Amino acid sequence: MRRRFIIHIDIDAFFAAIEELLNPSLKGKPVIVGGLPHERGVASTASYEARRYGVHSGMPLRKAYQLCPHGIFIRGNYQIYQTFSEKFFHLLSQYTPDVEEASLDEAYLDLTRCRPLYFSFSRTAREIKQRVEKELGISVSVGVGSNKILAKLATRRAKPGGLFEIGEGREEEFLKDLGIECLPGIGPKAQVILRMLNIHKIGDLWGLPRPTLRSLFGLSGEELFLQSRGIDSRPLVTASVPKSVSRETTFLQDLWDRRLLLAHLAYLCDRLTLPLRRGRLFAHIIEVKVRYSDFKTEARRRLLVSPVQEMGRIYSIAQELFLGLFSSSRLSLRLVGVKASDLARARPLSLFEPYSERSERLGLAVDQVREKYGFGSLLTVREKMLESLYSFEKKRGFVLKTASLTK
Repeated sequence: MRRRFIIHIDIDAFFAAIEELLNPSLKGKPVIVGGLPHERGVASTASYEARRYGVHSGMPLRKAYQLCPHGIFIRGNYQIYQTFSEKFFHLLSQYTPDVEEASLDEAYLDLTRCRPLYFSFSRTAREIKQRVEKELGISVSVGVGSNKILAKLATRRAKPGGLFEIGEGREEEFLKDLGIECLPGIGPKAQVILRMLNIHKIGDLWGLPRPTLRSLFGLSGEELFLQSRGIDSRPLVTASVPKSVSRETTFLQDLWDRRLLLAHLAYLCDRLTLPLRRGRLFAHIIEVKVRYSDFKTEARRRLLVSPVQEMGRIYSIAQELFLGLFSSSRLSLRLVGVKASDLARARPLSLFEPYSERSERLGLAVDQVREKYGFGSLLTVREKMLESLYSFEKKRGFVLKTASLTK
C-alpha cells in the first residue's frame, strides 16, 4: 500500500497572535484573549508568555487573572480572526485540493495525490510553513506523518513555531516515549485507570492485549489499540457540512429588561446568518438557549419543514422560542444564545411557495457593505435599539460583553 503524506498545520496561539500582529507592542507579553479579568466567561486563547503562568484556553477569566494579574486581557474580535482564517485556508488550498478544516486555525493537508507535482514532500512542507508565516505574519507549527494521528502528534512535538517530520519506519521510535495523555482517545478518567496499571507512556500500552483494552474501555479500547501503534486509516474530510452554527452573549450583570434581551437576540441572529450565507447553508432546526441567574440552563428548539437562512425568519422563530422560555420564569438572565442546526447546502423547492433569490441577494449585499465598512454600518431596527440602550447603560457604568461561539 502506498504511503500517505499528511501535513498537520496549526497556528500558534491564534487569537493572541492576531492581536500581537495588529498591535506589535503586545509581543513578548502575556496576552489573554476572551474578555476582561472581572468579566464572566473563559479565556479563548493565551499567548505562550501567559501559558508559563498556568493560563490556558477554557480557563475562567477570573482564575486566569489570579494566576497572571499582570496579563493583558483583550475581548477579541471574531470577525478579524475569521478573515485571517479564510486567508489561511485559501493559501493552503493552493497546494492540494485535499484540505480538511479541523478548526479556525488548524488544518490537515494530504499531498499523496499530488505526488507528480512535488519533487520533495518534505521540502513542500517547509515551503508551506514559510509562506504562511511570511504572507500572514503569524507563527505556525507543522507536523508531518503518514496519517492524521501521527501528523497531529508531530505538530505537538514541533510547538511552538517548529516543523517535525516522522520519517518512514521511525513511527515506533517516536511513539514509545510519549505520555499516554498525548493520545486523543485517552481522557482524564482513562488516564487514571491506565496509571493504576502502571502505564504512563504509549510504549507501555503495547503490552496490553487488544481484548484487555476492549474490556476496559469498550469500543474506545479498540481505537486505543490502533492509535497507540500509530495506525489511522481515516481519510481527510474535505467537503463536510458543519453540524451547527451558534452565537451567544454572556452579560456582565444579569438582565431582566425584555427589550434589551430581544435586541441582543436580534443581534445574535444577524451574526448567525453570516456564516450561513457564506456557506450557502440552510437550517432545519432553530434553537434558543438561556441561562438564568441561578445558573440553570434551558433551551427550546423548532424543527422546520422548509429550512431557513434569512435573518428575519430566523429571528421571528427565535423570538417566539425565547419568549416561551423567558415568560415562564421570574429569574433574570445571565446568558442568551441561538443556534442553527441540521444544516443543508441546498434548499428544497416547494410547489406551493414562489421561489425568489431576492432575500439571498439582499443578504449578500449587506455582507459586502459590512465587510468594507464594518458590521455596525448596517443594523436592523432592533440592533439599533440595542446600540441606543447600550450607550445609555454605558453612561450609567454598565457594560455588556458579547462573545461568539466557534462554529
